[in-house]
Amino acid sequence: MLLFCSFSHSQEVVLTEIYGDLDLDAVNEKVVVKELKDTADDGKQRELIIYKKDHDNWKVMVSSKKAILGSDSGGMMGDAFSSKEISIENGILIIGHDGGSSWKWNTIHKYRFQNQNLELIGYETIFGKICEYWDEFDYNLSTGKIIYTKTTEICDDDGIKKESQTVQEIFRKKLQKIPNIQTINTIENIIITPKYKAELRF
Repeated sequence: MLLFCSFSHSQEVVLTEIYGDLDLDAVNEKVVVKELKDTADDGKQRELIIYKKDHDNWKVMVSSKKAILGSDSGGMMGDAFSSKEISIENGILIIGHDGGSSWKWNTIHKYRFQNQNLELIGYETIFGKICEYWDEFDYNLSTGKIIYTKTTEICDDDGIKKESQTVQEIFRKKLQKIPNIQTINTIENIIITPKYKAELRF
């Protein structure tokens, strides 16, 4: 993975640049994450751009200003995105974010090139606090399988964990319209688990 932090003439900063074969044609694509000069509610905007090699030139394959959260999106922890949280594995683009303070959260989006775009095929999230509880979801959008796990922690007065209790629920829910890398974070999907009534929002 290469990391660049130089300014361009347009005051855009290249945060990271990685290479990998996303369309499985045995030729690597280039994935670049830029920080733009524009700001939004969650800080400076980021743009993810995927380039495909055309002879000696790189041409834009797809781009998104929604896939990478802004510079202030991590709450008390600051930036929720770092260059270590993006990778390409077996043709899948994986993007992670995390943030919070005492209550922490982490999300992982997995995209695969299909239907002429990078569609979301997997979503993992965890939210919780030490000595309280942790809610975890693992959603396979291709099959519709959702695994929900809740772990409740019991601690002593010094904050040392004494015991924990875990429950799990597995069910299936297919979306009518699968988000892609351009529509992600534009429409909120809400799924309620049938048994424990926990909410999955993404």
